[in-house]
Amino acid sequence: MATSVASSAEGTSSSSPSFSSPASRASNSPATPITPMSQSPDPFTLGKKQQQPAMASSPLPSLATLSAPETGVRLPQNIAHRGFRAKFPENSMAAFRGALESGAVALETDVHLTKDKVVVLSHDPTLKRCFGRTEKIADCEWSFLETLRTTKEPNVPMARLTDLVEILSEPGRENVWVLLDIKRDDDPEELVTRMAETILAVPGDWSKRIVLGCWEAKYMRHCQDKLPGFPLAYIGVSLSYSYELLKYDCVSYFNLLQGVLVGPRGARFIREAHAKGRGIFVWTVNSEEWMDWSIRKGLEGVITDDPSKFSDIRKRWEQDGSNGDKGDDSDAPPSEATPLRRPVAKAPPTAHPPNTKTITGFFLRRWTKLYMIIGLMRLVEQLVINFIRAKNGWESKQIRAALERS
Repeated sequence: MATSVASSAEGTSSSSPSFSSPASRASNSPATPITPMSQSPDPFTLGKKQQQPAMASSPLPSLATLSAPETGVRLPQNIAHRGFRAKFPENSMAAFRGALESGAVALETDVHLTKDKVVVLSHDPTLKRCFGRTEKIADCEWSFLETLRTTKEPNVPMARLTDLVEILSEPGRENVWVLLDIKRDDDPEELVTRMAETILAVPGDWSKRIVLGCWEAKYMRHCQDKLPGFPLAYIGVSLSYSYELLKYDCVSYFNLLQGVLVGPRGARFIREAHAKGRGIFVWTVNSEEWMDWSIRKGLEGVITDDPSKFSDIRKRWEQDGSNGDKGDDSDAPPSEATPLRRPVAKAPPTAHPPNTKTITGFFLRRWTKLYMIIGLMRLVEQLVINFIRAKNGWESKQIRAALERS
């Protein structure tokens, strides 16, 4: 099932806007558009006979999500959010190693720049939450930051991007890949330039193992300039922005807040994204029910704070998949009755029938609560979108300005 650049180009509309690498622009030949998924061959033939050389394989997820060998259940990849965040200090080497040992096949982490331009792994721009200090990372040099220890036990130091790449270079880690969340607190060109220097300093074809996650299209432009050939992912909470990016074949993945995909509008986006060969990740999914929902939707990756829990759930889906639940098109949020909850033994007969009014009331309250949460998220999303539109113009204007070359 491994795909090549040529094969992934099939079915891509020639009218889709795209941008090319610096190398292609330097040549006299016309620029070749980047097609979706061309940077990430299907990884799920690893260990099987392939027609292509071994170097063409990649651990990155493709549209054909991993299936249990006998049941055919579609299973998203297990992506550890900031490492094993539920157990270890986030974005630390301990969290990354713990996540891989617990069953994760991919790591999600965040990047920032220090004062002396070292790329470090931190979600926050300040040291307050993780290290108990008030300084901003951008105001500190690495020589100071490396002396700090996390407030959460075990007390460990801050990690750099180079430390993470070294983990990926260890024997036996060849099938581990990383999603880098490029934060917007630093100058985009400077940050991406330093990322490129760090990644390319280590031997290896990292374009098959590192996905560059961007919140805005202008960051994608810098990623393509500095790291041509690396797959790009849009990270965000806006389906409007996502729909606009679907017009551009440079975006291989959509990494979205899980709640925005619930309901008819989210289901339609999943269908359209898959029809165009794009993969979908969801964050941050820690509830068993929403993990179950993500599996039923056939998504490519689930980003979770607890990769151990999702690893167990994937195993249970493999075991229970033969029961006939292999995914559906329902847009309803998960309820208590899921394939992940094994049936309990039947209670002995009683003289009184169950109180159906109480049971119905329980599910009604539960579904009402779930949809109220989703409705509130939709309202917040629309307010944010309207603010951004008032400030920067419509999504189409922003993205065209960032991605289309004059």
